[in-house]
Formats: sequence, C-alpha cells, structure tokens
Amino acid sequence: MAAYVAAADHAMHAGQPLLALVAAKMLLLLDPDHEDVVAGLAGLYARDGDRVDPLAPLPAPVLIGDTPARALPDDDELIARALAAATAPLQGVAPLRRLPAVPLLSYLDDDAFQALVGKLRLRRFADGEVIVRQGERGDSFFVVATGEVLVKRDVDDEDGGVVLAKLGGGSVFGELALISDEPRHASVVARGDVDVLELRCSDVVVASATHDGVSEALKQFTRERFLRNLTATHPLFSSLSRDDRHRVMERFAIVTFAAGEPMIVEGQRGPGLFVILNGAAAVEKVVEHGGDGDGVRGLERHADRVAAAKAAKAATRDGRVHLATLRAGDLCGEMSLLGDQPTNATVTCASDVEALLLGKETFKEVVSAYPELLRYLAGLTDERLRKNRALLHGHGLLEDDEHVML
Repeated sequence: MAAYVAAADHAMHAGQPLLALVAAKMLLLLDPDHEDVVAGLAGLYARDGDRVDPLAPLPAPVLIGDTPARALPDDDELIARALAAATAPLQGVAPLRRLPAVPLLSYLDDDAFQALVGKLRLRRFADGEVIVRQGERGDSFFVVATGEVLVKRDVDDEDGGVVLAKLGGGSVFGELALISDEPRHASVVARGDVDVLELRCSDVVVASATHDGVSEALKQFTRERFLRNLTATHPLFSSLSRDDRHRVMERFAIVTFAAGEPMIVEGQRGPGLFVILNGAAAVEKVVEHGGDGDGVRGLERHADRVAAAKAAKAATRDGRVHLATLRAGDLCGEMSLLGDQPTNATVTCASDVEALLLGKETFKEVVSAYPELLRYLAGLTDERLRKNRALLHGHGLLEDDEHVML
C-alpha cells in the first residue's frame, strides 16, 4: 500500500491527477480507510484550487534515468528494493505552478469532488477490446487515464471499421450520455493496454441530489466540452490558437427556450449569435403573395416546375416557407449581426432548446479582437443568401443539415 500512497502523492503534485486517481482507486480497493489521499487530490484539483488552470496541458511523466530495464529475479530482496525506490521522495522535480483540470471533477467543491471520486470505476482493457460500442445506449462517460484508444465507426465490419480519432491520456469520451439517451455514435477500442475511469450517469444524478453544485458543474462541463469540440472542428474557429478558442468560448452564455418559443423573429434586430446545444428549431420566412414573381404564386410560372412545386409545398397556409431545421451544433443569427439589419427569417423552437448565445455587443468585441472570424463569416454570407434566394424562387430546397445564417 505504501507504493500506491507514494505513487498517488507523486502524481498529484507532478500535474498527473489521472495517474493519481488510478493509484488512489487501487489503494482504496486494498484499504477503504485511505480517504486522505482523495482529500489531498481534492485540495489541489477541486474548484477552489488556486493552481488549477483549464488551459494547462497534462505534463509528460517524469522519468528518472535513461538506462533500459533489465530482467531481474523475482525475490524478496528485489521487491523490497523496488518498494523503497517507489516510496522514496523524488529529487530534482520542481512543483508545478499550474495544474491541469480534471474533467468534470475540477468544477466541483471539495466535498462533491471526493463523493464522485468514490463513485469512479477503474477499468482496464487490453489491446483491441471494445470499451463502448456504436449503436448501444450510453449510461456512463469515460476519461482515459493511461494509454490510448481509437474512436472507430463500423468496428464490426470485416475490415475493422474506420478510425475517426486517436485519444490519449486526459481525453474524455462518451460524455453525451450525461445529457442524452441517444445511442453511441461510434465505438471506442483500446490501443494497447488502457486504464480508463468510468462515471455512471446514475451516480451523477444521486450526487446532484446530495451535493449542491453538481448539477451546475455538469452543465458547465458539458457546455465547455461542446464548445471545445465546436471550436476545434468548425472552420469558423480554425484560424484561432487553442488559448484564443478558449477565450472566445468564455464569452458565450447559456440560454433556454420552450417548444414553440421564437429564438429570432423576422423583421426585428437579432439578439446575437446562437449555437444550438440541444433540441431543434425551424427556420421559416414569410412569403408575400403577389404577382411580382417573388411569392409562392409566382413560383408556379418558374421554368423549373419541379423545384417550384417543392418550394410551393414548403409554404404553409399562413404564407411561410420552411427554410431549414436547425439541430445541435447549428448556428443562427449571424446574418443580422454582420449586416446590422433586421433579421430576414424567424427561428421557432420545435422542441425545448438549450443554446449558447454570444450577445450583439459581445459579438462585436469578439470579431474586433479576432477579425479572422469576421472575414470567415463575411465570406459565407453571399453563399447563404444565394441558397435562401434559390429556395424562395423555386430553384431548390435547402437540406435540413445545412447551416442557415440569419
């Protein structure tokens, strides 16, 4: 047990909280009374820890010496020597000024941190083992503590599927299970020996009922996870550094809407740039009925009768044309911001919606600080306007998954 105590202590002070958690979980399996190790972790890495920095990366493990290990006899003397080496204080290792955050746990106070650590499950997988499988319902999320995993699509195919990503220590996967009961979108497979820490959704629910702040921490964690994914993959943010992406993320606020409630109203000044997190919203535009060729009746005279028929069918009885359905990850509101004009379509929630909002004035500050964002949005505007015009004039309907800028 002394070796696990020393390993946990060394790791937590060296900026390796996940390795410390692995050692702590092994220690608690042997002696459940060793809660002081978890308390030490909470003191360093919980929400009130003054050295935790969300931008600090996991440092490379400290290796003492560069001589390859030799095969040694298994006897009591060597075991004693190994234990002495494992428990000896590290020499020449300076304490870190910045410590990396622990996914989800660093959003919690000390008590909630320790409570959820008690619910973590340490799971070990060998090379090629499937950790989560595409299509199955998710009821937990995972943090890679040691090793690497592959995110794969169609893992059961004869060719082994398509590799989408490689994730290393500190990476999170399966977090959508915390906010949705949708099936897993991909499989995750161990690449070599892997240690992962698993937290079940049911344990988070119980902790939310017994510890203040867990629900809010979960919202903050999932929000930042979504935003990091969005800013890392969306071309709008591709020109920004990791630190700048984080600074932009912090300017968004979470807003909620009930089903049937408008997010944006045609003809009014837009409130800002929205990013939908959960739910769906319909984008519609009022079409004037008249003989100038711009209305639904005028579409019937268009040479492309098939496209005109589609556009006419899209118009509802009150003269609205459905332009698109927005879902998680879609943006809206930027056209009005760029042109400083009233919006030209209405966005109505088809279900309860949770979204991120970058308010009008904040949007101006952000694009002023990062003009490359403004250039990207301006470059898209003409194309989006053309597509909307094509729909309204019967040239074709937008696909639901296209980003409609409003």
